[in-house]
Amino acid sequence: MATKRIAIGSGPNSGTFAGGVFGLIVFLVVGLLPSLLYGGYAGVILGSAIFGSPIHASVFAQATVVLGVLSGVLSIGAIFVLAGAIAATGVSSLVRATRGAAEKIEVPVEEKVRE
Repeated sequence: MATKRIAIGSGPNSGTFAGGVFGLIVFLVVGLLPSLLYGGYAGVILGSAIFGSPIHASVFAQATVVLGVLSGVLSIGAIFVLAGAIAATGVSSLVRATRGAAEKIEVPVEEKVRE
């Protein structure tokens, strides 16, 4: 069985992966705290709608708030990662297209004719 070695960073999906990692880092720096806040707020609103306005410390009410927080973090994190991956894929394809166009440009060269 023959194996093929691929250099790291040379595959067609390397830009996509790098963009996803960049999106995750941006999410951890910028988006984690607001997603926790708004997810918790959505959980409290949902819990008060299901269990009544003053939420008592029952297991189901707390689980509703925790599920709200988790859904907020996971959904906003997925949006950041996907946006980074899509942006990096676009930039990677533009760079490859311009690199290929630059290699195809032929510059006429004057040759000296021997007499």
